[in-house]
Amino acid sequence: MHRVLLLFFLSGLFPLKAQELDLDRLFEDRSLGPVTELLGKGDYDLAARISEAAIQRGMKAPEWRLLRLRALRLMGQELEVRDEVQLAVKTFPDHLGLLMLQHDNARSLGRRDIAEAALKAINEAAKGKAVKDRTADEWVTLGQAALALGADAQKVIQQYFQVAQKKDPKLEAAYLAEGRLALAKDDAARAADVFRAGLKAHGETADLRAGLGLAYANSDRSNQQESMVRALELNPVHAEALLSQAEGFIGAEKFLEAEAAIQKVIEICETRAEAWALRAAVAHLSAADAGKVKSARANGLKLWDQDPVVDHTLGRVLSRAYRFAEGAAYQRQALAMDADFLPARVQLCHDLLRLGDEAEAWKLAASIREKDGYNVQAHNIGLLEREMNGYTTQSFDDFILKMPKRDWPIYGERALALLREAKAVLTAKYGLTLKRPVMVEFFGAQQDFAIRTFGSLGGQGLLGVCFGTVITMNTPGGLAHRGSNWEATLWHEYCHVVTLTLTKNQMPRWLSEGISVYEERQRNPVWGMDMKADFRRMILEENETTPVGQLSSAFLNAKDHEHTMFAYYQSSQVVSYLMETFGLARVQGILRDLAEGRRINAALEANTVALGTLEKDFDRYLKDKAEAYGQKADWDEPKPEDLNPSEPGALNAYHQKHPRNLWVIHQLVDALIEQENWAAVLPLADNLIKLVPEDLSEGGGHQLKALALRKLKRAEEEADVLRYIAERDSSAMSIYLRLIELDLAAKDWAKVQVNAKRAMELNPFLHSPQKALAESAEAQGQLDESIAAYRRVLILDPVGAAMTHFRLAQLLHSSDAPTAKKHLLDSLALAPRFREAQRLLLKWP
Repeated sequence: MHRVLLLFFLSGLFPLKAQELDLDRLFEDRSLGPVTELLGKGDYDLAARISEAAIQRGMKAPEWRLLRLRALRLMGQELEVRDEVQLAVKTFPDHLGLLMLQHDNARSLGRRDIAEAALKAINEAAKGKAVKDRTADEWVTLGQAALALGADAQKVIQQYFQVAQKKDPKLEAAYLAEGRLALAKDDAARAADVFRAGLKAHGETADLRAGLGLAYANSDRSNQQESMVRALELNPVHAEALLSQAEGFIGAEKFLEAEAAIQKVIEICETRAEAWALRAAVAHLSAADAGKVKSARANGLKLWDQDPVVDHTLGRVLSRAYRFAEGAAYQRQALAMDADFLPARVQLCHDLLRLGDEAEAWKLAASIREKDGYNVQAHNIGLLEREMNGYTTQSFDDFILKMPKRDWPIYGERALALLREAKAVLTAKYGLTLKRPVMVEFFGAQQDFAIRTFGSLGGQGLLGVCFGTVITMNTPGGLAHRGSNWEATLWHEYCHVVTLTLTKNQMPRWLSEGISVYEERQRNPVWGMDMKADFRRMILEENETTPVGQLSSAFLNAKDHEHTMFAYYQSSQVVSYLMETFGLARVQGILRDLAEGRRINAALEANTVALGTLEKDFDRYLKDKAEAYGQKADWDEPKPEDLNPSEPGALNAYHQKHPRNLWVIHQLVDALIEQENWAAVLPLADNLIKLVPEDLSEGGGHQLKALALRKLKRAEEEADVLRYIAERDSSAMSIYLRLIELDLAAKDWAKVQVNAKRAMELNPFLHSPQKALAESAEAQGQLDESIAAYRRVLILDPVGAAMTHFRLAQLLHSSDAPTAKKHLLDSLALAPRFREAQRLLLKWP
């Protein structure tokens, strides 16, 4: 209703005369709010025109100027703003909001002189008003001015923005100012808290929702998307939300959708630097079109040819696409325009780390911390540097390995040997000559891995990351590697080195991941990923398969961990299909085309068949594999009208009629396990093995049979079943340990050795497999391997050190008497009454 009244007034249809004073007051007091709402909804032009009419009719409130100028800025009309704000501050020389807007406008035009003058004017205006009389809005503006003058960010938050929030708990600007500052300092957690508080106190606005979405950008994709969608519901032309969506589309290689989002921003705000930077990034990544990149970049610099935002944004997006060298070059261009531009300095720091230039990265991070004590990423990098200063660095012609000092004697030599094997196999296979050593860094704490890899905490579930010729990994045996094979992971990451280098980092994630998983299986058939029940369900029942031409989106849009794993699996199966159907030479051709700048779908068609045909044929290939998995089984869950499990005997009766129904068999097994009726579990487990012989999971027939046999104390039969699983599963730690236990008791040293090595592929820090390896190697006369293993045991098992020293003394006696005697003396120092050690010392020559 306010809006209708306002429009009637402006159109001259509302009579004035005797009621003029009342109408003026009504207009001032009641119409500013509705026009502000117009601004929040994206009706920028209407808000600007209404505000202009109000000013022309002599409305006295300075907020009309402020509203109009904000609307013009949102439409990119910075030159008009420059002229109008100059007049506005002459009319209202003490209005802090107008002066701050003049500062921001001047900065966007590269007019430092005007910006500095505006800050001085703010300072003078602030002196003319008692602190107790300041409004909440004025506290926000003074805080922004203090930041522009270089004040400490934490103090500004406490002494200005939070004061404003207390003075007016519903003031949106106070929450936006603090939240945006936290984002600028890479403090996403704080930003999210502030934006949530603003939404609770003020209510829903597009700015607060978009801010919350940006705070979630690197940690919670689902909430990020939800917040951005909500922001666009509130304001369909909200630039930050649209640009965020565009970046997401670029990451998923949905370049047409990205262009559409960018175009919406440009149609409203033709001078928006970030929009043109993203358009340049699309041209760079989608078509390698240097002319379009140059044109888009030039448009972004039209307002101010020294604006660092354009090159910074372009470089940041390229780095997200693993184009780190190009991204770093753009950050350097941004810093050539403004050496103090913090976002470019921070991004360059990350690029340098990913390019392996750690020395320069550490220096740059230190310089950021000196000037800005609040920047979270620079602070984290400083913590990482201090931690890594205690690492050991082992440098060779082909590899540089860095890891905690304690780690090198445990798995360092094994890692180096595996990397050299991977290099010999994979570079020859794909035709690559590496011209520089590959840097591989292992991190003892997941948070250090996350900071080194992502610049912030997070990344749980990731075991390793490759940036080209730099690999970062969580240390084997850490919590992140729980249940995962670190040797397979290292092989996987080195394969990325090969494919990313071959394609100059110009390949989609799905193909890089697909080749790496595929090559895991080529190295060891039990590595990689197999069909399983969840994947079968997703393929045949839920239709979750992503078309080959859109596979990159499967990673970006994965709903959860299960869908991410399915994206890895499907990608590896596409590579398997390409290799089996078209051969290695065609896959190499795809990689060469990518290196030359051809898009993936064009490269696929050039080296195989039409994309539609490829997608159809692969879909059949994948469905055939899914249908072959447990093909004898009945996978359907019984309908309620066919089976009521609560009725006595109903499950058994149904099982008699439907002996292949997996759901019923598992219900019966669960009931029998609860009753500890292990003899009755055995035939059901055997039935499961017949129906789904591929299922090696805990709920599969093989593991259920092994469990029942163990409970029935039929150790030899149990061992046979466990060996079947161990030969086919690369992450079955509990099974490896159980087999070691059984084989040690039987003194079957060769089998002990096999499973000890399997266990060490999962966690080389467990001393029991290391000790078993040492004993089995000693029993088989493999003295060098036994000595190496006992030396690792000495580090991992200090409680048993006296016996380990004694074993080493015995093994080294004939080949290295001085070292052997030292071990013997160390043994006696720890256990002076150790009789065997005493006798050996008495015999010592």
